[in-house]
Amino acid sequence: MHHIELRSHLGQEVLDDILGLIEAATRIEGHRPVGEHKYSHLAVGALNWVGVLAYEGDRLVGYAHTRWNAWTGPEPPRPRMAVEIVVHPDRYDSDVATTLLQETRNVLARAGGGLYYLWVHRVEDANETLAARLGLRVQRELAFMVRPMNTLHADVPLPEGVELRPYRERVDDSEFLRVNNAAFEGHPENGGWDEAEFADRRSRDWFDAEGLLMAWQGTRLLGFHWTKWHGHSSDEVPAHEPVGEVYVLAVDPAVRGAGLGRSLLAAGLRHLYGRGCRQAILYVDCANTGAVALYSSEGFEVVSREVCYEDSVEPAGLESPTELLRPA
Repeated sequence: MHHIELRSHLGQEVLDDILGLIEAATRIEGHRPVGEHKYSHLAVGALNWVGVLAYEGDRLVGYAHTRWNAWTGPEPPRPRMAVEIVVHPDRYDSDVATTLLQETRNVLARAGGGLYYLWVHRVEDANETLAARLGLRVQRELAFMVRPMNTLHADVPLPEGVELRPYRERVDDSEFLRVNNAAFEGHPENGGWDEAEFADRRSRDWFDAEGLLMAWQGTRLLGFHWTKWHGHSSDEVPAHEPVGEVYVLAVDPAVRGAGLGRSLLAAGLRHLYGRGCRQAILYVDCANTGAVALYSSEGFEVVSREVCYEDSVEPAGLESPTELLRPA
């Protein structure tokens, strides 16, 4: 039997248990069972958050990470909760995941109800997951695409008058944010960045300014390809040969259609090849058919999907723990 605890603060011992649980699942699944944004949120202390923990005795066997997004709708405001669930590999065949899912829904209900989003990673069939069996709807799908890089990618010349150079600390920040936010307007993860968000991403251990390639026309940024290098061994996945990621590829909407995206993609792949990567990966919204077509034409193939399921949770009519449930 397992019991459930709700926490809004992590002591170091509990944090270590959660990170250990994630690492155990990572070793079995071959990928981290929570997304980068939520993992980073957890690692720095998880503010604006409710953690749901499942224990068997004093052993942590499951964890649900929540993230509160902006209040939406008329008064009284209703929150939006994003959830990711981790279960210890020894308990995959138990009801721990179902219990965690229900408990997070109960938290949202007690907060006044609202929109519930559940992310499930590396999905082969979106209709065959626990979330689908419990009646949650598919809200969004990201394709996880892979291609080999056995040879150096052919160079694709930039449009005339465009110069490619790596990111310069602080000097390029305002133009980066302008293009990023224009290219990803309304995007739930990449859109609406400010200086603090950009600085946070640059503070990660994997950040390399040389891998953020920016296409300039004079003093105007037209687009960029932010690459990510995954080394031989990391806490994300088991030991492996270096893998390159198309982390963010963005083109100013004002110059789309000029072939800049393909040129930037080629430049980034050439950069990653030079760093020893012989495989490239990326995540792309399946609804972005233009981007999917570009990547497919350059040899990327869909391996699996990251699926966001949604549901609407009604108020429970119970207490409203405002301090615990204040959104980010």
